[in-house]
Amino acid sequence: MPANKINVGVYSLAELPIDYLSRLGCPLEQVCNDQKVAPVYRDVFTSGIKAYQLVTYRNLVREHYGRGVAHQVGTYQQRLLEREPGGHSLGHSVRLINAALDSDTVAADTDQGRMEIPIEMNVALSLLLGADSSPHCVSHPDDRITEISSMDMDVDWVLSRCLSRARENMQNVFMPLLGCINSGVRVDYVEAYLKDRLAVN
Repeated sequence: MPANKINVGVYSLAELPIDYLSRLGCPLEQVCNDQKVAPVYRDVFTSGIKAYQLVTYRNLVREHYGRGVAHQVGTYQQRLLEREPGGHSLGHSVRLINAALDSDTVAADTDQGRMEIPIEMNVALSLLLGADSSPHCVSHPDDRITEISSMDMDVDWVLSRCLSRARENMQNVFMPLLGCINSGVRVDYVEAYLKDRLAVN
């Protein structure tokens, strides 16, 4: 990566992760290929992971360029996703994820002491209980405890692990890239960079 800055406009910033994720293909094959995911959960895993990757990217944009640019990127991405099949479902998952990330972190008391539960566990439960594609989607908060008890064993932990890997992937790919971007347009360099990253992964 050269020391000089490259120039990419806000709209191109919004397109970057969508292009990257479309080239990667199925999220399950990228971050869950060693996990057993029952067919009934595949849709919520797929949309949830992709939505979490986009949220992770927007958070990176906010860290580098502030809330205003991140908001613009989110608005452009929403418009881009609305044109895709399943875009509405993906947008709903993004809203669920943002709400889960704003919630308090969870801790549990075990025989080995107090254990911090990753924030991805909050996100996983939010998706499993709130995403339209989930077999456990409930409309009323009072139904959540009952619905959690009917889930497949450890499905929330499996989704949580997949989400953690998805977050790490996005951070590894885009943190160095965003650190070299100012503003304007130089998409050729960015596309070449992503192509090299895709070849490595």
